[in-house]
Amino acid sequence: MNNLKLRKAILAAMGLVALSAVSTQVHAFGGETYNIGTFTGTTINSTGHASPFKSWTDYGAANQGWVHTAGWATLQIGSAADIINGVTYNVNLAMTGAGNTNGNATTSTLDNPAFSIWTGGTTPTDTAGSGFHNYNQVRGPSGIGELNPVNDTLTSGGVLTGSNGWIGYANAGFVVANADGDTLNHGGVNNSNPWLTNPGASSWSYSQLNQKNSSAALDFASLDLMGLKSGYYLLSLGGSCGSPNPTTSCGTGQNYSFNVSPSAVPLPAAVWLFGSALMGYLGLQKRKMAV
Repeated sequence: MNNLKLRKAILAAMGLVALSAVSTQVHAFGGETYNIGTFTGTTINSTGHASPFKSWTDYGAANQGWVHTAGWATLQIGSAADIINGVTYNVNLAMTGAGNTNGNATTSTLDNPAFSIWTGGTTPTDTAGSGFHNYNQVRGPSGIGELNPVNDTLTSGGVLTGSNGWIGYANAGFVVANADGDTLNHGGVNNSNPWLTNPGASSWSYSQLNQKNSSAALDFASLDLMGLKSGYYLLSLGGSCGSPNPTTSCGTGQNYSFNVSPSAVPLPAAVWLFGSALMGYLGLQKRKMAV
């Protein structure tokens, strides 16, 4: 009889442990978690990833992200020496639906890719954070410049507190508003973040050619970050199909790839003006010679 009671007690304890593990998991980062790598100027192609089509935006009617289904990835910009010396890079981040061997979209392709990026500064980020269900795609944890506490648990992944924790986002899904009153457009950057030294030249782009699996095109969301400081970064990645858009408005695929590459430095406006003036002058000279 004592052995039976002991066995029941052990099984009960095991059940509590298992239940505790499940409870922790639903609050933890991911979804899929991975490290993209270290970018020092050479393109990084990170393939073979999957994230649900409503994970970046559609936390119920709140249109926030799902912490435990979105993908979470770490990224280091620059070498250790670059981080110490404050070296900056012009970086392109691109999330693209993954197709078949012919490069065509299938029903498994993520059709509405979207991602957000935060920074830990000189402190390494990680994907072992936990403690919350939903996150705001366009804010940092509360602190200087940010009063909303919805993203406070991002600090468990190493993200800086305050508005300086958030860098930017790109979104190939629908434009919607989230529960915090923020409009999720197709992209944006934090214009006052010291870790992004040239926000005015930063930009974003996207494609929506494959809504409802309507073509073979691979949709993408892309973010050019100009003058991004060497340091540690954390990204959330998933599908963007915010409420009130029904499932039928989006493909239900999950597969995507993520690339980090050098971003071309945009030419100053003065260069274009000079070029136009030069072409005009040459044209005038040509007409004079013809006369």
